[in-house]
Amino acid sequence: MRMQLAGKIYSHDPIQVLPNGTVLVDYGPMRMFISVSEHGEPLTKFAEEGAHLAMSLLEDLAKCLPVIKRKSVTLEMKDIYPEIVRRMIEATQRIGEPDLTPLAAVAGTASEMVADFIFRRGGTKVIVDNGGDIAIRLREGEVARVGVKTEITAKQPTYLISIDSAMGIRGVATSGLGGRSFTKGIASAATVLAEKASLADAAATVIGNLTNVDDPNITRTPAERIYPDTDIAGEWITVKAEKLSQEKIGEALGNGLLKTYSIQQKGLIQGALIALQGKAVWTNSLSPWLRKL
Repeated sequence: MRMQLAGKIYSHDPIQVLPNGTVLVDYGPMRMFISVSEHGEPLTKFAEEGAHLAMSLLEDLAKCLPVIKRKSVTLEMKDIYPEIVRRMIEATQRIGEPDLTPLAAVAGTASEMVADFIFRRGGTKVIVDNGGDIAIRLREGEVARVGVKTEITAKQPTYLISIDSAMGIRGVATSGLGGRSFTKGIASAATVLAEKASLADAAATVIGNLTNVDDPNITRTPAERIYPDTDIAGEWITVKAEKLSQEKIGEALGNGLLKTYSIQQKGLIQGALIALQGKAVWTNSLSPWLRKL
């Protein structure tokens, strides 16, 4: 997911402790929820420490904008880059799409680094949700349940994915039309499960982009018309997708699923669910973990 980094820094306290012990980081373009517990008991202190790290990561990114707006395939890994930038470059280069910039993995990488930082300190369950790009850390016996909204406007999730510590899934990311990032496709949700949130984020961006068809009911525009400082200037993004025929919906979902299997065969992700206008498809690997609500 591409998180626009040139945002307003709010005047209120950017770190808030919610009644259930979850910590909210509302800082510039970042809106991150951090939940840490030890066998069900909240560890708010660790969550707050993670929140401070999240803010510093955003500052690291702001210093590296000229780098992270370049195509990943053109970048060399350098020790002088902050760790978050190196992880973003690595994730997007592993996915292998020539049009990706490191920003395609920014939100998931930030979640991943905060979760790693906290998990080294303690807790049996850490969930870091950065605008829908989620890092999960579980010790034996813990389970995380992730709700998937197939429409951005939905009040409740449509599907539930249950994840335990033995599954090797530590990242869940979603890209799609109507979210806070740009997409070239028309899927309302492309939700990816992977070992790393950074990889899940980059893969979700690519899969979402590939859910595409030609149709007069789809409105597109150059990215810079919406956000002049975008990292994908000159590329066309989807603005709106009105009602499509069942044939076009099936074609778009099929395009996304084909790309999903291609990435999965490289061992980079465990699977994905893709949704568009009331229809959803998913990889066979998700079936044991997925439940419709």
